Amino acid sequence: MPRPELPLPEGWEEARDFDGKVYYIDHTSRTTSWIDPRDRYTKPLTFADCISDELPLGWEEAYDPQVGDYFIDHNTKTTQIEDPRVQWRREQEHMLKDYLVVAQEALSAQKEIYQVKQQRLELAQQEYQQLHAVWEHKLGSQVSLVSGSSSSSKYDPEILKAEIATAKSRVNKLKREMVHLQQELQFKERGFQTLKKIDKKMSDAQGSYKLDEAQAVLRETKAIKKAITCGEKEKQD
Repeated sequence: MPRPELPLPEGWEEARDFDGKVYYIDHTSRTTSWIDPRDRYTKPLTFADCISDELPLGWEEAYDPQVGDYFIDHNTKTTQIEDPRVQWRREQEHMLKDYLVVAQEALSAQKEIYQVKQQRLELAQQEYQQLHAVWEHKLGSQVSLVSGSSSSSKYDPEILKAEIATAKSRVNKLKREMVHLQQELQFKERGFQTLKKIDKKMSDAQGSYKLDEAQAVLRETKAIKKAITCGEKEKQD
C-alpha cells in the first residue's frame, strides 16, 4: 500500500522542527531520525533497485536558495551537490568498461586454449590412425613402430595393442575435453555479448541500469572471475 496509508510502527511519532521539517521520534530507543521508518517497506534499498528518478532509502533531495538543489544522505549524515544518481551511473559505466576489457581477455584466452586442445586432438587422432593402420595392414610382418609412438622397439603384437588402446583412450579423453571447452567458450561469448549490449545501451541512453541489467552485470562479473581462474588451470594442463 502507499506510504501515507501505512501506519507508523508502534512507538514511533511524527514531529516537525522549528523550520517545519518533518522528523520521526522512536520512543522505544529514545532516538530521532529524518528517515520515515515506513520507507523501509516502500523505497528501493540501493541505487541498483531504483526505477526512473527514484532515490534509495535514506536519500533526500532538498533545495537551498543560495546553492540550489542538493542531496542529503541520512545514512551517512552527509550532503552533496552532485546528483548521486548521476554519480552512481558514471561509476557503473566505468566499472562496466573495465569488465568488458577483462571479459575480452578471458574470451581470447579461452579461444587460445581451445585451439591448443584442438591441435592435441588432431595429433592424437593421427597417432591412433597410424598405429591402427600398422595393426591392420602389416600384422605378422616385422616392422618398426611408426615414428612418434611411445615405443621404438621392433613390432610386438602385445605392445602394439597396448599402444592402440592408450592412443584411443587419449583421443576419447581429448574429445570430451573439447566438448566441455566448446560449451565454456559459447557461455563466455554469450556473457561478453551481454555486457556489450548493456554497455551500448548505457552509452546511448541517459537512464541508469534496470534491476535485471544490474543483475546481469553482476552475474557476468562472477563468471569472468571464474573463467580467469579456470583458464589459468587449463593452460597448466
